[in-house]
Amino acid sequence: MKQNKNWSRSRRSSSTKPKTKKTNQGKKRKNNSNYSSRNTSTESHDVDGCQPDEGKILKIIRGLEAEEEFQVLCLKLNPLNLENVEQEFGIGQDPDHPEFKKCFQYNKYYQQEFQQSLIDENVFLGNSLSHQKISDFQRARMVDWIISVFGKYSKTTSDATFFRAVSIMDFFFQQSIKQYSYNDLHLIGITSMFIATKLEDIYFIQLRQFVTKISRNKFSTSDIKEMEKTILETLNFKITFPTSLDYLQNIFYQCFNLNDNPTLTNILKTSIYILKMCLHDYSMTSFNSYTLACSAFLYSIKDFVSKMNLFNAEFIINQFFNKVMEISQIDQIQIELCLNKTEDLICSFKIKYPQLYNLQEFL
Repeated sequence: MKQNKNWSRSRRSSSTKPKTKKTNQGKKRKNNSNYSSRNTSTESHDVDGCQPDEGKILKIIRGLEAEEEFQVLCLKLNPLNLENVEQEFGIGQDPDHPEFKKCFQYNKYYQQEFQQSLIDENVFLGNSLSHQKISDFQRARMVDWIISVFGKYSKTTSDATFFRAVSIMDFFFQQSIKQYSYNDLHLIGITSMFIATKLEDIYFIQLRQFVTKISRNKFSTSDIKEMEKTILETLNFKITFPTSLDYLQNIFYQCFNLNDNPTLTNILKTSIYILKMCLHDYSMTSFNSYTLACSAFLYSIKDFVSKMNLFNAEFIINQFFNKVMEISQIDQIQIELCLNKTEDLICSFKIKYPQLYNLQEFL
C-alpha cells in the first residue's frame, strides 16, 4: 500500500504538536519532487563518501537505533504501555515540575475536547440506498472505481480523499428526497470525488480533468457544477464530518502516539485497507463510522499479535480491546458484532466481489 505523502486541508489531527509553516523555498522543493521523475537526492552521496571508520560508526549507530525501535515496539505491545508527556518532553521524573504539569494538562484537555468533537459530529451513513433505485453491487462497483480514479492521481490525492468522497456520496443518497437510479450514479460519484479532492487535497484534481479524463466527456462542466450545487444544498453544506479514517487515526494516536516505527505503520496501513474493504460492502454501513474504525484496528492488532506467537497474545489483545472501548465509548457487544462481520467479509470478499480488483491493484 502506498504511503500517504499529502496533507489534508480538512483532516482532523489528534496530535497536540504545533504545526509549522513551510517557507516558499520548501514548497518549491516539494513541487519539484512531485512533478519531476528525474529529481534525485544528493544526501546519499555524503554517506557513500564516508571514510571506513566513519562507515563503521554509522553502521553501529543504525544498529543501536534499530534495537531501540524494537524495544519501544515491545513495550507498546506488551501490554500497551503508551508514551507519556514526561517521556515526550524530557523533563525528568519529577511530577511536580511546573513544565510537566503544564504540558500534561494541555494534552489532557486537548484530547478531551478533540474526542468529544469526534463523538458529537458523528454522522450515521447507513440505509443510504433504502429509497434509491441503486443496488448494493452497483454501489460497490462505484466505490471500487473511486479507488481506481484516486489511485491514478496518487501523487496529489490521499486516503482521506477517498474516504471523504464515499462518505459524501452515501450521505447524499441518505438525505436526498429525490429518488436516483443507476444512470445517475456515475455523475453523483464523480461530483462527490470533485468535492472531496477540493476539500482534502492541496493540489486538487481540476474540474477539466473530471470532464475530459475521468468522465471521458460524458458529462460537461455545467453538469458537474449543477450536481455539486445539488449535493451541497441537500447536505446543507455539512461535508466536513469525521470519516471512518478520522476515527481510525484517532484510535491509533491514542494507542501509539506519534511514532514512525515501520511495524506500527504496517498495522495502520492494514487497518486502512480493511476499512476500504468494508466501504465496498453496503451491509457494513449499518455500523457507524467509529465502530467500523474500531473493528478494523482490532482485527489488524489481532492478526499481528497472532503472527508473533507471543505466549500472552490473548492478554495483549484484551488490553487493546479495553483501550479501544475506552477511547470510542462504544458498547463491547457492538464492537464484537462488527468485528465478526469484518472477519467474515475479509474471508469472503474475493468470492463476493470477484470483479472488483482495484482495492488490490492500488495498494
